[in-house]
Parts: sequence; C-alpha cells; structure tokens
Amino acid sequence: MAKKGDKYKCEKCGLVVVVDEACGCAECDLICCEVPMKPVKTKAKK
Repeated sequence: MAKKGDKYKCEKCGLVVVVDEACGCAECDLICCEVPMKPVKTKAKK
C-alpha cells in the first residue's frame, strides 16, 4: 500500500509521482506507459 509522501518513477519515460493522499487499498499499482511504476528509494538526510 502506498503511503503519503511515497515516490514512484516510470522506468520508460522518467515521470515521477508523489503520493499526496493514501487511498487505503490493500494493494494497487500506479501505471504509466502501460507498465507498473517502481518505488523510488529515498535518500537519507544528513
């Protein structure tokens, strides 16, 4: 389940989306260019 603030990126076109509001679904895929988007790993703050 996606949480508020999670980022997803399309591996084909490079589009990045940030989850603004969690939907509460058990599982869902964000689709771009007809393929599921991959979660972006966040960098640790120093």
